[in-house]
Amino acid sequence: MKSLARTFALIAATSVIAGGAVADDFYNKRQITMIVGSAPGGGYDTYARLVARHLPKFIAGEPIMVVQNLPTAGSLAAMNAIANVSPRDGSTIGAMQNHIGVEPIMGITGAPQNARYDGRKANWLGSTSREVPVAVAWSNSPIKTFQDTLQREMIVGSSGVGSADAVYARVLNALVGTRFKIIDGYKSASDLTLAAENGEVMGRVGWFVSGMLASHASQIEEGKVRVLVQLDFAKHPALPNVPTIGEFLSDPSKREQLELSLAYLAAGRPFVAPPEVPAERVKILRDAFMKTVNSPDYLEEAKKMRLDTSPMSGEDVQKLIEKIYATPPDVVKAVRAIMSPK
Repeated sequence: MKSLARTFALIAATSVIAGGAVADDFYNKRQITMIVGSAPGGGYDTYARLVARHLPKFIAGEPIMVVQNLPTAGSLAAMNAIANVSPRDGSTIGAMQNHIGVEPIMGITGAPQNARYDGRKANWLGSTSREVPVAVAWSNSPIKTFQDTLQREMIVGSSGVGSADAVYARVLNALVGTRFKIIDGYKSASDLTLAAENGEVMGRVGWFVSGMLASHASQIEEGKVRVLVQLDFAKHPALPNVPTIGEFLSDPSKREQLELSLAYLAAGRPFVAPPEVPAERVKILRDAFMKTVNSPDYLEEAKKMRLDTSPMSGEDVQKLIEKIYATPPDVVKAVRAIMSPK
């Protein structure tokens, strides 16, 4: 009997070792596809490609990372692909816009029925940075301060109804009383910048500090781009002289709604794997992600690119999304009515 027990124990131990080897060997020389839910050249794409350059170094087996852009509908098409079409074996991951995890309940794109997934069931791998949106005006516009947006119409550009550029203009119009007129249809951040420089629009709302500083730090220093307000309740270290939106909002119920509309930005640039990926592979990807965003090479390159580095772990992103899903329905309903395009 003792001999038989030892045999079973040996078989069990061998199985555990083999199971671990299978997980490790899975990525040996394998191609990992990263689907980016934004257009090339913008902030999300910049972060995604930075991660893609470094992530394979921290996965045993020297996998090859291939980046594909699928920018339709504010990452909704990309997330639907990740959740419903992509293989559930850890060979495909996504780099998504920040709202996508809570899109099914928030309806930011205006078509939550098209969100064919539950954000809680996806495997969130982490986020490269916390995001703080701002409102800005170009120097060729008549808008000088945030107070001006409360008194006169300001034309702003947007890359889509579900993009931050449109969402936060709607939020400020509803909760603070701004008079932003949103022009949709610009394909990328570069197109929005060109439109502002040409006078087609006066500026942007919902531009993330990280992306803005990466591409327009010198223009801000020169006064060509005016940062009007930070959509946060605490000042970003890089913008100590720019007022926060909390300074213009005293109504407790409106403040609660604004807090929810900003909550998911803590995981500002999230990366995700499909549901039902084996737990050991999710762990490999999560561990590799955190090693990547804390590695000297990654941080050095991010600094050169003027990219913010305030990462969040996959476990913490998962908890944040679950917390938002647990928000009282009446608060969600009120915020959804504001954030969703009419």
